[in-house]
Amino acid sequence: MRRLTLAVLLVLAGCSSGGADNSVGFTAVDLTATPEALARHGDLLVIGTRPSDHPELLTRGRDGALSNVRLTPATPYGKEAHWYGITSDGATITGVGGERGGAHGNVRWSAWTGDDRQIVEKPQGFSTFGGYGAGDLIGVARTPRGPVIIGTWQSAKAGLDIAMWTYAGDTWTRQSSAGTVLESSQELLRFPLAVTQDGDGVLVVGWQIAKGTPSAAVWRFDGQTWTTSVLKDGDAALAARCWDGTCHVVGRSKGKLAWWAGSDFTKLTVPDVPVGDDQPLAAPVPVNGTPTVLVDHNGVKLVSEKGERPADGPTGQVKAAETSGGQVFVIAGDRLWRLS
Repeated sequence: MRRLTLAVLLVLAGCSSGGADNSVGFTAVDLTATPEALARHGDLLVIGTRPSDHPELLTRGRDGALSNVRLTPATPYGKEAHWYGITSDGATITGVGGERGGAHGNVRWSAWTGDDRQIVEKPQGFSTFGGYGAGDLIGVARTPRGPVIIGTWQSAKAGLDIAMWTYAGDTWTRQSSAGTVLESSQELLRFPLAVTQDGDGVLVVGWQIAKGTPSAAVWRFDGQTWTTSVLKDGDAALAARCWDGTCHVVGRSKGKLAWWAGSDFTKLTVPDVPVGDDQPLAAPVPVNGTPTVLVDHNGVKLVSEKGERPADGPTGQVKAAETSGGQVFVIAGDRLWRLS
């Protein structure tokens, strides 16, 4: 009888790694400012934070040690920027910041580059990211040829085109979208929402509208050519991450969480999780080898094809997720959390 009891206890213990309610434990990472963006830099986690009126940058090592990265702004708006995106190739860190200002309250953009000791704002001409035809910048990603910024710019045909900026010699240069699948038209308007590295290029996700009907879409750059795909039964693609040769895209379909993956972006079957029209999603991350998205749904949940489990600790809207040094980190509400 004692052997049977012990066997039952071992089976029950193996079925739940997060406690009696099957929750997944997280530990808060104590910071002195609000976290806004995350990136992996080798074995370091890069954390873009902002106190009340200026940007800061930190790194966190495997051992939990936090270090300040020296930040050198070069413009008035750079001194006040929020972090819109950070990326790294393991040697160089690239960031995009922005703060609203001026007579029209538009975002004034700042571009940053450096390493884990110092990152410097590289001033750009006003017309690089601003001016009459300017749209928004949505993020920055790495490619083997260098970083790219993705945003929008006034279209020659209708609305805004998806736009890509490349970097060389401390200068960001917008590439023409004319004649590519990034170009909008009277029949088809395009709206990018997020970008991630994809092999030698990038994957941009968002939505488009044709004849009054919106659909989720992705735009893929292989380093030479742009291609596009419409995602099955999707209203909008909101975030994406690629690893181990597979891209995972999450978004919204009829007010519910939608997930597409693989070379042909097959729609996966996932738990019934509501996603509001204005609710962002963080990019999926691998959790113990399982592609997982963390989403605020009656409390923060870890959602995968296998089901959903509550997160013990994080609360509020999930703004970013990242892996670094074999650990998983998430910004939820205004705090940074580490998967225990």
